[in-house]
This record gives sequence, structure tokens and C-alpha cells, in this order.
Amino acid sequence: MDLEQCRGLVADAVSRTGAGRPVDALSDEEVAAVLDLARAAAHGVERKAAPLVCFMAGLALAGATPEQRAAALGDAAVAIDAAADRQV
Repeated sequence: MDLEQCRGLVADAVSRTGAGRPVDALSDEEVAAVLDLARAAAHGVERKAAPLVCFMAGLALAGATPEQRAAALGDAAVAIDAAADRQV
């Protein structure tokens, strides 16, 4: 299964509940930003933080443009990395 097939499965599951909204495909920039945020959370906080932080970011960025989402995700990853570096 590839990312687009997985997105389709998630979109179908959400639509069956009557909640949520359709989800467009992610741009390459967004994919890179989400993965970088997940990396920062997993290594800077703890491993289980990665999906939770990405989920929270997704909720917070609903309705934002792809460019705004990618920028915000990148900023969040930088902030987590900086906070983790200060704790070392």
C-alpha cells in the first residue's frame, strides 16, 4: 500500500462516521514537514509523542493552505528540536 491508498482508506473511514471533511493529497513539502515533526517529537520528547504531536498539529492546522501547513509544521519541529537541545 502506498501513501495515497492509505489516505483514501482514512478518508473513507472518516466519511462513514459523518464527521470530519475530505482530505486532499499531501504535497511533497507537507510530507517532508510532517515526517520532520514526527522525528523531532520522537527523538526530542519520546517515541510515542510522534503520532500525538502530528495529530494535534493536524487539528490545529485544519483549514490552512498547504504552504501554511508546511511552514507551521517546520516551525514546530524547529521549536521541539531547540527545546530538546536546551535540556541536554
